[in-house]
Amino acid sequence: MNIISYIHPVSTYVPCTGIGKHINQILLGLNHRDEISLKLLFSQQWLQQKQLNPLSPLSPLPFITFPAAENATERNWKLWGFPRMDRYIADDTDWLYAPMQTYIPVTKCPVAVTLHDIQAFEPNLPWSKTWQHRWFAYKWGQWVRKALTDCRVVFTVSEFSKQRMVDLLGADPRKIEVIGNGVDPSFFEIATIDPASLDRPHESPYIIIVGGLRQKKGADDVLAVAKLLQNQNSDLQIVVAGASEDLYIAAARDYDNITLLGMVSDRDLPRLLRCASSLLFLSPYEGFGIPALEAMAAGIPSVVSNRASLPEIVGDAGLIVEPTATAAVVELLVELDRNSQFRAEYIHRGHQHAAIYTWSSCVDRLVTAFNTFA
Repeated sequence: MNIISYIHPVSTYVPCTGIGKHINQILLGLNHRDEISLKLLFSQQWLQQKQLNPLSPLSPLPFITFPAAENATERNWKLWGFPRMDRYIADDTDWLYAPMQTYIPVTKCPVAVTLHDIQAFEPNLPWSKTWQHRWFAYKWGQWVRKALTDCRVVFTVSEFSKQRMVDLLGADPRKIEVIGNGVDPSFFEIATIDPASLDRPHESPYIIIVGGLRQKKGADDVLAVAKLLQNQNSDLQIVVAGASEDLYIAAARDYDNITLLGMVSDRDLPRLLRCASSLLFLSPYEGFGIPALEAMAAGIPSVVSNRASLPEIVGDAGLIVEPTATAAVVELLVELDRNSQFRAEYIHRGHQHAAIYTWSSCVDRLVTAFNTFA
């Protein structure tokens, strides 16, 4: 099967977001399948000395480029349906596939894209009434419905995201396939190591936040947790991995129990998780929520919000909370740190649960869908 995959190379540079991890792992997995011939497609602007930046794990893969700028080209695709990309697609191509959210006009072969979530169309998020979100929804409205109609198949990462496409946009559920996400083996490997032997970001026990302090990751609820812990004179600290918004960086200075690490490398994240007492993931909206599974794989409990896809993804192996119920969240975090039997139960559950989520199985589902919808 001959597949050309359109990507935004910058999204694949490590360290990257969950979507970047999905792009990298899915495409690397496809490239290792004997029955698949894979080439990347992207704008020429991303070449450096005629190669893709080595920050991308996809840099060794064969590629095709087009000369126009990425942003301008995609804007025309989404608004006007041109330029058609058939001239860059070989006649024997079986699929043009984008493991990311876009719309590509092609007639030479069937097209498949991945919609990781449709947050743009959600009416009841804390930021849904802001002008920024309305503008975001307007821009996405120019192309998402076309993608759902014109693409041979649309992939997504959770049953939650699939159902929201049906409920909010009237999508045909028969052409939406849930591929999911996986967990890198490095998180399972670190679980075999005694955390006492690892370098820690803090001497005291700590709760880890992955994704930075940002509104869309539940930063206000995290600050409320930090404040209550501080008022209770708890020795539990909060360590934040990931880029934070300026407003919350400033707010965090008022808390002695918050440490902001900024972006951390893929090499360091498993260690930071392994040494933590638990993961706290109070995001109000996730299409999937990879950090919750990575924490489980690394051998710590995951405490997640009862919002969007997170209950689906963690199942009964995670601890699901109302993110605004600060006192209950703090009580749970303290109990996980102090009660070794309670903590061990959720470590065991989580580790078994995370083992189900492999990138190889995601690629299997993808290839099966390609064959089914061909």
